[in-house]
Amino acid sequence: MATITGWGDRLSWSGETPLDYPDLNPVAFTRMDGAGAASWADDVNPGRSWELHTENPAANFAGDTGAFARFLRVNNAAPATDQSRVTLPYFPGLWPGPSGRLLFGAWSQQAYVMSFSPILSTRGTPDHAPLAYLSTDAAGTPRQQVYSAAGALVLDQYEVTPWRGDTQAWVWHGQLVDLAAGTSQLVSVRRGTADPFIGPVRTLSGAPNGAATANLDVMALQGSGYWSTGNIDEVMVAHPGEGFDLALFADRLALGGFADARASQEARTRLTVTDLAVHATDPQAFSTGAERVSWSTPPEPGSESVTPHWSTDNGATWSTGALPAVFSGLLRWQVALAAGEQFTGMTLLPAMPTLAPLSDVELEQNDQTTIPLDATWSGEPAWAVAAPGLSATVSGTTLSLASGWAAGELPVTVTLRDQWGRSVSRSFTATVQPQAWTPPPPPQYPRAPIVVWGDDGPEAAIIDALSAVVTEEVNGEHTTELSIPRNHRHAAAFQSERLVELAGDRYRIRRVTDGRDGRTPVTTVYCEAEFYDLAYAGQLPPREYLQVPAGAAMEDALQGTGWSIAAVTVTTRRTYSVEELNPLSMLRTIQSQHGGDLIFNSADKTVSLVTQSGRNVGVSFAYGRGLTESKRVVDTTSLVTRIYARNEEGVTIASVNNGLPYVEDFTWTSEVREATYDFASGTSPFTMLSMVSATLANRSKPSFSYEFTVADLSHRSRQEVDRFDVGDVVTVVDDELGIRETQRIVRVEHDVIRPWQSRVTLSAKLRELGSSTGTEAGALTTGSSNTAFDLVPFNLLRNARFDNGLAHWASSGVERVDGDGTGDYAVRFQGTGTRWIEQTVQPDNRDVYSLSLQVDPVAGGTVPPLRAIVTVEYEDGTRDAIPVDLV
Repeated sequence: MATITGWGDRLSWSGETPLDYPDLNPVAFTRMDGAGAASWADDVNPGRSWELHTENPAANFAGDTGAFARFLRVNNAAPATDQSRVTLPYFPGLWPGPSGRLLFGAWSQQAYVMSFSPILSTRGTPDHAPLAYLSTDAAGTPRQQVYSAAGALVLDQYEVTPWRGDTQAWVWHGQLVDLAAGTSQLVSVRRGTADPFIGPVRTLSGAPNGAATANLDVMALQGSGYWSTGNIDEVMVAHPGEGFDLALFADRLALGGFADARASQEARTRLTVTDLAVHATDPQAFSTGAERVSWSTPPEPGSESVTPHWSTDNGATWSTGALPAVFSGLLRWQVALAAGEQFTGMTLLPAMPTLAPLSDVELEQNDQTTIPLDATWSGEPAWAVAAPGLSATVSGTTLSLASGWAAGELPVTVTLRDQWGRSVSRSFTATVQPQAWTPPPPPQYPRAPIVVWGDDGPEAAIIDALSAVVTEEVNGEHTTELSIPRNHRHAAAFQSERLVELAGDRYRIRRVTDGRDGRTPVTTVYCEAEFYDLAYAGQLPPREYLQVPAGAAMEDALQGTGWSIAAVTVTTRRTYSVEELNPLSMLRTIQSQHGGDLIFNSADKTVSLVTQSGRNVGVSFAYGRGLTESKRVVDTTSLVTRIYARNEEGVTIASVNNGLPYVEDFTWTSEVREATYDFASGTSPFTMLSMVSATLANRSKPSFSYEFTVADLSHRSRQEVDRFDVGDVVTVVDDELGIRETQRIVRVEHDVIRPWQSRVTLSAKLRELGSSTGTEAGALTTGSSNTAFDLVPFNLLRNARFDNGLAHWASSGVERVDGDGTGDYAVRFQGTGTRWIEQTVQPDNRDVYSLSLQVDPVAGGTVPPLRAIVTVEYEDGTRDAIPVDLV
C-alpha cells in the first residue's frame, strides 16, 4: 500500500474551515471571535469589519460553548422586534465579476420562528441590486436565489434535505454560483453526520448580477421584515478557483464534524487551534475528524500517542484497537498531547518491514557463500550488513558473504530499512574455520653460506666470514650482524640496501662499517630482515575497528605493499583504533591487539599470524650437553599491588567499589606499590573498575625469564630433532641452579660460525590465546597511544546516546527527547504499564562486563521500579537472566 496522509488541517482538528483550503480563495470570513462588540475585525483582512445592528441588544448573545468555540446568537426574544443582524459592508472584490464564482455559506443553528429565516442575503442594501440569497422556510427547507443586474430573479429554488427542521443541529448551508456558467448549486451539511447533501446544479434563467455592490447581511432580510432566531458561526464569502471541488469540500465539512479540539471548555483552554497546528498548553486529548481510507494490509500509525477509531457504517458506530488487516471506511484518531506538544497531521505508513530469522553458517577461509533473505517491505528498500572482517553484499534478496582471511565466530547483522526509515534486523554467526598451518622446520644456520645479491641476482657467496649472528625475537627483532676481513675478495659486494640471503631468509643491508678488530681491518655489516621494508611502504590512514578479526585488519595493512597473507589462525576479535601508521607498525599493532605470533617469509613476501609459532618436538638442553651458561631473571620492575582509577573529569571508582578509589592485590607481597590508571573523558566507574581489575591480575606478581648459552648440535648430528628456532618449546635442565623448565624460546641468537655459542632466552609465561605481551611498565594510561587490548574501554551498545533516534533499539512506551547527559538526546519512559528498551550485543574478548546508565526523573510524582535485565545466551543455547534493580 502507499502512504496515507491526512488529518492535517483545521477541518480535521476542530471542524473549522481553514483559510488556506485548496483553491477556496476566501475574501471575507468571521469565526465570531470578536462577536459581542458593535463591530469586529474580519479574519481574512483585519482592516475590514463585521458590524452588529440591533433594536434590542439584550436579545443577542455571544457565547463560547458552540461547536467551534465562540458563536453569535441573535433575535433570541422576538425577531420581529429584536431586528438584529450582522452586516459586512461592501468593498471592491467582495463579489466576483461576471466570469467568477461565488461560494458563500455559514454554520447556523436555527429556531425557524418566522415564515422565512434568512441566513445570507444581498437583498438588504437600498438602491443596490442583489446577487444571491440563502434562507430556510418555516419547515427548515433551504432556499437559494440568484438575481440579475436589474434585480430580477433568475433562480428561486428550494432543496429538501434529510435534516430540515432540526432546531438542535448545527447545519452548514452554502451556495455556489458560477456566474460564467450561469449555474447555482446548494449544499447542506449536518454536523456529526458523515453524509452531506449535495444539491443538483441548477441552471439560471438569465445572466446573474456580475456587477453587484450590495452589502452582505447575515440572519436578516430587513427590507422585507424577516429576521432569523438562532446561532451563527463561520460565515464565509469565497471565490473558488477551477480546482475547487464542492462535493469534496462538503464531505470534508461533514467528516470534520467528528473533530472536537474546540468543542469543550476544557479543550478550548488547553488547546490552541490555528491553520497550522494544534498546540497544547497543558496535557489534553482530542478527537480528529474522519478521513475516508482503505487498505488491504494494515498500516502503521507511526506514533504511540494516538488511538485509532474506525467505522464501516459511515460513522454510525465506531471500533477501536489494532487496525484491521483489510479495511474501507472512516478513520479518525484520539490524540493525546503533552504540554508543549503540537499535532499537525498523520501519515499512515505501510506495514513494517519484516525479515525472517537467519541460520548460522560455516565457511572456510577465503570461501564464499550465499544466503537467501526472506523479507517483506514497501517502497524502496535499503540493505545494510554489519559483518566485521567479512565482505558482505546484498543483491535483491540474496546475501553474499566472503570470508577472506577472517577466522573464528563472527557476528553478522543484516538490516532492512524501508524508504520511511523503519528497519528490521536479524543477526547470525558466521563461523570461519582457519586453514591448517604447520610450523616450518627451523632454518639450518650452522655454517650456512652468506649470499649477497646484486641487481641481477646472487652475486657472491661467503663461507669464510669472521662472524655471523642472527638475532630473532618472537614478535620483535630479526637482524643479522656479520663481519669479514676488509680485504676479502667479496668485500665490495656488501653495499647498503642490497639483499643478503642466509639460511633461506632474506635481509637488507642497512649499515656497513669499516674498522679494526685489534690490528686486523674488518668490515662489519648490519642487516635487517627484508620485512623491515614495510616500515617505509607509506602511511596508512587512521582506522576504527569494531570487533574486527585479525585477518581483515592485516589485509588493510598489506594493501598495496606487494606482500600478502599466508595464514591466520588467531580467532580473536578486537575493538580498537589506529592512527596513521606504516604497514609494519600496523601489523605490530594488530598482533598486540589480537595476540598470536607474526611470522614473516621474506622469500615469498608473505605474513602469517598464528596462535603460537614454533614447534614442540622434544628439543632439550642439559648442563654439559649443549648448555654452557644459565641465568634466571625474576623481574618486578612492573609489579604493582594497588591501582587507582580516574577519568579526565576526576571521577573515580569509589562509588562502585565499596568507597575505595583503588583496587589492590597483596597475594605476592604486602608492600604497597601504586600506579594510576587515567581514563578518557566520560568513562563510567563500572568500566574503569573492570579494566583496572583485569590489569592488576597481571601486574601484581613478578615475571620470570631465563637466558642460556646453548650449542646448536644439529651441525654435528645432522638430526632435525636438534634444530631449534625462536618460538619453539624446549626443555632446559641445570640441576646445580635448580632449573628444570620447559618453556618457549622468545629470543634466539644463532651463531652461524660458532654454533656452540648460540644463546636463547626463555619466558616462563607461555602466551595465552589473545594475550598481550604483559611488558608495559610505569604509569598506566588509556590515551590513544595505548594499544594494550585489555585497556580499551568500549561501549558494546550501538547508538547508546540515541543520536540516531531509536535505531538499533527495540522499544515499547518510550520516545527520544532532548537530553542533558553525555549527549544531546535521551529516551523518556512515560505513561502507564511496562515500558522498555532492548538491544542485543555480541560479547568481545572479556569475561567481565559492566552496565551503566544515567537516569533522571523529569517531573514530580513517584518514580516507578526501574530494572535492567541482562540475558546471557551461551554457546550451548542455554540462557541466564540477571536482574539488576536500578531504582
